[in-house]
Amino acid sequence: MSSTYLTSEDLDMIDRLVAEVRESQPVRNIARETAAARFLVQDFEENQTPEPELRRKLAAYLDEQDALDAALVRWDEGDEPGRSPRSEAQRHIDDDTDGRRRRAIETKNRNQLI
Repeated sequence: MSSTYLTSEDLDMIDRLVAEVRESQPVRNIARETAAARFLVQDFEENQTPEPELRRKLAAYLDEQDALDAALVRWDEGDEPGRSPRSEAQRHIDDDTDGRRRRAIETKNRNQLI
């Protein structure tokens, strides 16, 4: 971590950028705002980045985080990114190739006649 201290003008700039993130969301997302603020402080301390460049970097960072969050949601739901859902189990039920279900139904019908 750098020994550079943030001035009140620097903090005002970071606050403006975080406010832009807050206003861009329909529902307030505290975790996203916190991640944005941490990113801004760290980048500014390390690089003394001017506001327009910092705004561009923040947009790229948030896009990356949103893509990561969406991928994690898909993964939690059972979809691996880049793959269509597996349907072997459904096909096995529909396509009774070994005849087990057919024989069970025939046996059941025979037993009902007796």
